[in-house]
Amino acid sequence: MPDNPFFGHFRIRTVVLLWHNACINSDSQLISTKRETRAMGSSDPSRAVEAVRRFNRFYARHTGALHERLHKSCFSLTEVRILHELAQDRAATAADLSRNLGLDTGYLSRLINNFQKNGLVVRRKNESDGRAHLLHITPEAKAQVDEIDLHVSAEAAALLKRLTAAEIDQLCTAMADVERLLSPPNAEGETRLRGPRAGDFGWMIERQAHLYSGERPKLVSEAWAANMVANFLAKMQANTPRIACWVAEQNNATRVGAAILTADSESRARIDMLFVEPGARRRGLGERLVAACTNFAHGARYEQVICRLDEPYEDFCGLFMRTGFTPVQEGSTGILWQRQLQQICVD
Repeated sequence: MPDNPFFGHFRIRTVVLLWHNACINSDSQLISTKRETRAMGSSDPSRAVEAVRRFNRFYARHTGALHERLHKSCFSLTEVRILHELAQDRAATAADLSRNLGLDTGYLSRLINNFQKNGLVVRRKNESDGRAHLLHITPEAKAQVDEIDLHVSAEAAALLKRLTAAEIDQLCTAMADVERLLSPPNAEGETRLRGPRAGDFGWMIERQAHLYSGERPKLVSEAWAANMVANFLAKMQANTPRIACWVAEQNNATRVGAAILTADSESRARIDMLFVEPGARRRGLGERLVAACTNFAHGARYEQVICRLDEPYEDFCGLFMRTGFTPVQEGSTGILWQRQLQQICVD
C-alpha cells in the first residue's frame, strides 16, 4: 500500500491560490491567443535527431570531452570511465564492465591488459565462480582517479557559479529528465507510490499542463491545472474526508507520475488528475495509479469512480478500458469514463 495520501500545507495552498487567481484574471486574453500544436508529437523526426546531435556537440565542447586526454592525465575518457567504475569499492568481471559501460568486449580486453601491464588493475579469481576473474583497481590507480574526480568536481562547480539557485534547480531537473527519458525500461529501479510532499503540487501543475494542454493554450491549461490543485488543497485544509493524492517516484527520487482523487458526489469519486511521464510509460504505472484510486474509493465506500476527458487521448482511453472503465457519456464537454466498484476486491 502507498504512504498515507493525506497531506496539508498552508503555504503551498496560499501560493497556488494566488498564482491561480492571477492566471484566471487573464483568461480572456489567453483564450484569444493562437492555439498551439501538440509540439513534439507531430514534429518531424529528423528535427529531433538533429537536436540530439546538436546537443551532443554542444555538450562535448562545453565539457572538453573531445580532448584526447582528460584533465591533463595520461588517460582517455573511456579509460577513466573504466577505472572510475572499478573505483566504486566494487570488483567486476570484464563482462560486467562491457555491459555496464556499453563497450565492445575486444576493445575492453585490450584496455584491461594495458592496465595490468601498468599496475593499475589486477585480476583475482572469483571465489563464488572459479571460471571467472574479478578486476580490482590498485591503490595507485585509485589515487589517480580520485585526483581526476577533484578536477571534474571543481570544473562543474565553476560552471554552476554563474547560475542562480533557481537556474541550477532547473538545470538539474532537465538533466534528470534527459537521463530518465533515454534510460531503458526499469533502468531506474522500482517505482513506488507515496503521498505528496512539499513541492509536489507545483510540479504536478507544471507537468499536467505541459503533457496534456491539448487544444488549449499552454497558460490556460496551466491555470486549469492550478485550479484543480487549489481545490484539492482547500479540501485538505478543511480536513475533507475521502480524498487522496499519490505521487509515483523512482528509486533515484525522480517523480514520474501522479493522481488526485476527490469526491464528485456522496456516492461517486472523481479522478481529477492523472498522468505518467513519457519515459515511464508502458510499464504498468498508469494501471497502478488507477488501481490506487479505485482501491481507495472502494475503501472510502464510494460506489463509482469517474474521470472526464476533455479530449479522446488514445493512451488514456486504452488505460481506462484495461482497468475496467467504460465510456458512458460523450459530448461537447468530452468523454466521461466510469467504473462500478461493488465487485472490487482490495488486496
